[in-house]
Amino acid sequence: MNIALIIAGGVGQRMNMSTPKQFIEVNSKPIIIYTLEAFQNNKNIDEIAVVCLESWVDELKQWAKQYEITKLTSIVTGGSTGMESLRNGMLTLKSKYKDDDIIVIHDAVRPLISQKIINDNIAGVKKNGTAITCIPSNSALLYSEDKQTSHKVVDRDLIANTQTPQSLYLKKFVEIHNEALRRGIKDTVATCTLLIELGNEVHLVDGDEMNFKITTAEHIDLLKAYLNMIRG
Repeated sequence: MNIALIIAGGVGQRMNMSTPKQFIEVNSKPIIIYTLEAFQNNKNIDEIAVVCLESWVDELKQWAKQYEITKLTSIVTGGSTGMESLRNGMLTLKSKYKDDDIIVIHDAVRPLISQKIINDNIAGVKKNGTAITCIPSNSALLYSEDKQTSHKVVDRDLIANTQTPQSLYLKKFVEIHNEALRRGIKDTVATCTLLIELGNEVHLVDGDEMNFKITTAEHIDLLKAYLNMIRG
């Protein structure tokens, strides 16, 4: 089976808004629903689990019914950090699925994910064991230790900017979180960084610029503009 694990446990402090960004309505629909619809409509995704802020679980259940997200089978309470939320999701998936099931981990606040990216992640795991969505860096990169001065250019051709999904087999997902617990690793920033920190090689698949993460009010404006454009 292929299971989408949608991470919606963040409070969105950088947005400076009372509503966490994944639950903000854009064109009368919550951002998380756009994300869930992408996976609902993908023929290769069998089921969906969401790691959600506890205070928003009831709303999410209501929206799932309203928008017919029938593949949603689990809602898991988030943790105090992103890594803890991922671990909570892992523990639930471990109790329900098999070692060789593929887990496609995606940020709830990347609502414009394409069907191609989802499919490429699944194919990438089948081929290589992991699939980390990335886009090339298109900016000049400077190395700075004090964030004020620089004397070194970083070759942008050697840099991959990560997105989600970040995908792997359930067995590996369980292994890396259990190993992190044993080593006292509590707050690595992403699945890909945890894999590498524990000595694993990861394999990259292509993302795209539209698969951006909503972190500011400007990103919400960009999402609105895109949705209005495709409506004609």
